[in-house]
Amino acid sequence: MQLTYFTSVLILLGFTEMVMGSCNTKLECSLLSDLLEMAMKQKSPGNGCQCPSRKNIPAFSSVLTKSQALGGNDVIKFDRVVTNNGNGYNPTTGIFAAPVAGVYQFSYTVMNEGGQILAVYLSHNNTKQQSVWMKGSSHEMAANNIILNLQKGDKVAIKSHGSYSIYSNGDLYSTFSGYLVAL
Repeated sequence: MQLTYFTSVLILLGFTEMVMGSCNTKLECSLLSDLLEMAMKQKSPGNGCQCPSRKNIPAFSSVLTKSQALGGNDVIKFDRVVTNNGNGYNPTTGIFAAPVAGVYQFSYTVMNEGGQILAVYLSHNNTKQQSVWMKGSSHEMAANNIILNLQKGDKVAIKSHGSYSIYSNGDLYSTFSGYLVAL
């Protein structure tokens, strides 16, 4: 199959290459293969790249397995850890401590006890960053996410605005996750 003005954009591992020209499918595959090989060589650890392996990239995901009664500014302890690369999240304290400096994305979902108010916030080094509030006639859910610049050792947690109860059970409605986006 002949392509008259073939344009291909390859975005791989942060590299962008623009290729323009006239080629056929066989040549297109060969060109793409060469570009992939070049990009992989550029990003390989032997060429000075300090790219962390998948297991070393800080990332965690945790869930709440049972309801918790909370007081003002109490940390919610999401007690079941699903993923904890870098061991930054502590389920005993409910706090994530950044193992390396960088840009992190965090998200959380919470559910109130049926018909009761629940107000929580994401805390970065004990400073409120954002909040969610809910009250309804039955169980209500709220979710939020944020991107933060963290220094090594910075602490992030989900805390209660007051004396409330957060709901969860075996269906795992309430969650807290985060991961490194960039160094």
